[in-house]
Amino acid sequence: ELRSFLHDNLYFHYRVIRMRKKADKILSQIYDAYMTSPEMLPSVTYEHAKVLGLGRTVTDYIAGMTDRYAIEEHGKLFNPHSLT
Repeated sequence: ELRSFLHDNLYFHYRVIRMRKKADKILSQIYDAYMTSPEMLPSVTYEHAKVLGLGRTVTDYIAGMTDRYAIEEHGKLFNPHSLT
Protein backbone atom coordinates (compact mmCIF):
# COMPACT_ATOMS: atom_id res chain seq x y z
CA GLU A 1 0.00 0.00 0.00
CA LEU A 2 2.83 2.41 0.88
CA ARG A 3 4.69 1.58 -2.32
CA SER A 4 1.59 2.30 -4.38
CA PHE A 5 1.00 5.58 -2.54
CA LEU A 6 4.59 6.75 -3.04
CA HIS A 7 4.54 5.73 -6.68
CA ASP A 8 1.36 7.66 -7.38
CA ASN A 9 1.88 10.68 -5.16
CA LEU A 10 5.62 11.22 -4.98
CA TYR A 11 7.83 9.47 -7.52
CA PHE A 12 5.69 10.33 -10.50
CA HIS A 13 4.11 13.54 -9.27
CA TYR A 14 4.21 16.14 -12.01
CA ARG A 15 6.30 18.55 -9.94
CA VAL A 16 8.90 15.88 -9.23
CA ILE A 17 9.04 15.02 -12.93
CA ARG A 18 9.53 18.71 -13.79
CA MET A 19 12.37 19.05 -11.31
CA ARG A 20 14.01 15.86 -12.58
CA LYS A 21 13.88 17.18 -16.16
CA LYS A 22 15.38 20.50 -15.07
CA ALA A 23 18.16 18.71 -13.20
CA ASP A 24 18.89 16.48 -16.20
CA LYS A 25 19.16 19.53 -18.45
CA ILE A 26 21.37 21.48 -16.05
CA LEU A 27 23.77 18.58 -15.48
CA SER A 28 23.93 17.66 -19.17
CA GLN A 29 24.70 21.23 -20.17
CA ILE A 30 27.40 21.60 -17.51
CA TYR A 31 28.95 18.29 -18.60
CA ASP A 32 28.92 19.29 -22.27
CA ALA A 33 30.41 22.70 -21.50
CA TYR A 34 33.31 21.23 -19.55
CA MET A 35 33.92 18.51 -22.09
CA THR A 36 33.97 21.06 -24.92
CA SER A 37 36.08 23.62 -23.04
CA PRO A 38 37.92 21.89 -20.19
CA GLU A 39 39.93 25.04 -19.53
CA MET A 40 36.79 26.38 -17.80
CA LEU A 41 37.36 23.87 -14.99
CA PRO A 42 39.14 25.07 -11.86
CA SER A 43 42.90 24.73 -12.32
CA VAL A 44 43.31 21.87 -9.79
CA THR A 45 40.49 19.93 -11.43
CA TYR A 46 41.90 20.65 -14.88
CA GLU A 47 45.24 19.19 -13.78
CA HIS A 48 43.48 16.02 -12.56
CA ALA A 49 42.04 15.61 -16.05
CA LYS A 50 45.55 15.14 -17.41
CA VAL A 51 45.99 12.12 -15.14
CA LEU A 52 42.50 10.61 -14.85
CA GLY A 53 41.13 11.59 -18.25
CA LEU A 54 38.71 14.39 -19.03
CA GLY A 55 35.46 12.41 -18.97
CA ARG A 56 36.16 10.85 -15.59
CA THR A 57 37.34 14.14 -14.10
CA VAL A 58 34.30 16.08 -15.30
CA THR A 59 31.96 13.34 -14.08
CA ASP A 60 33.61 13.29 -10.65
CA TYR A 61 33.59 17.09 -10.43
CA ILE A 62 29.89 17.29 -11.22
CA ALA A 63 29.09 14.40 -8.87
CA GLY A 64 30.65 16.39 -6.03
CA MET A 65 28.39 19.39 -6.61
CA THR A 66 25.48 20.16 -4.35
CA ASP A 67 22.19 21.03 -6.01
CA ARG A 68 22.66 24.70 -5.20
CA TYR A 69 26.22 24.76 -6.49
CA ALA A 70 25.24 23.05 -9.75
CA ILE A 71 22.47 25.60 -10.33
CA GLU A 72 24.87 28.47 -9.61
CA GLU A 73 27.55 26.97 -11.85
CA HIS A 74 25.02 26.54 -14.66
CA GLY A 75 24.11 30.21 -14.29
CA LYS A 76 27.76 31.24 -14.44
CA LEU A 77 28.30 29.18 -17.58
CA PHE A 78 25.12 30.06 -19.48
CA ASN A 79 23.62 33.29 -18.12
CA PRO A 80 25.34 36.25 -19.79
CA HIS A 81 24.30 38.52 -16.91
CA SER A 82 25.81 36.29 -14.23
CA LEU A 83 29.21 37.04 -12.77
CA THR A 84 31.77 34.33 -13.37
